[in-house]
Amino acid sequence: MAAIAITVVYFKNLNTSGLHTSQTMSTIPNNTALVFEFNNDDGFYDIFKDNKLFAAVIGKKQIDELDTLRSQLLGNQGLKNFFTGQNTFISLHPLKDHTVALLITIAATKNFNAEEIGKLPRQANKGLLVSAVNIDGKKGYTIYSGSLKKRFYLINKEDGIFTGSFSKELIDQSARYVPNKDKKLF
Repeated sequence: MAAIAITVVYFKNLNTSGLHTSQTMSTIPNNTALVFEFNNDDGFYDIFKDNKLFAAVIGKKQIDELDTLRSQLLGNQGLKNFFTGQNTFISLHPLKDHTVALLITIAATKNFNAEEIGKLPRQANKGLLVSAVNIDGKKGYTIYSGSLKKRFYLINKEDGIFTGSFSKELIDQSARYVPNKDKKLF
């Protein structure tokens, strides 16, 4: 009985991010040109901080913006525990003006309360202005970063899966996207 109890407790407490990989990926609009997947931990950011190949694909300026946003959002003590170690996807999508925008998709741990995002301006990080918005029927946030002088749009797609972009056009497109559950796109 003790062995069964220990086994149940062990497997119940395992990080289930790997189990949510296909569900998380299915929320990414199917017009993506390229998808990067990585584990959200400090080791990844240290490895790719000065990586020339990654910078050549998505651009040095966008890497710097992502790094600043990561430190302001995912590095925030109120959010860090819910996103560390989770699979994170960065996808590139074409826009109507023939440019490309980045979409970031990540699943929070199962005990995450999305209201924590709304508390960000009241915490030590005063460089963020967070406003709750509704984007195409999805609850979301507009996050203005004072250091970047830019807005980041974030929506809760489903079951704690969050998608964000600096592009309003892309976040609108992502909010409207409904995956075909019977077909594997990636």
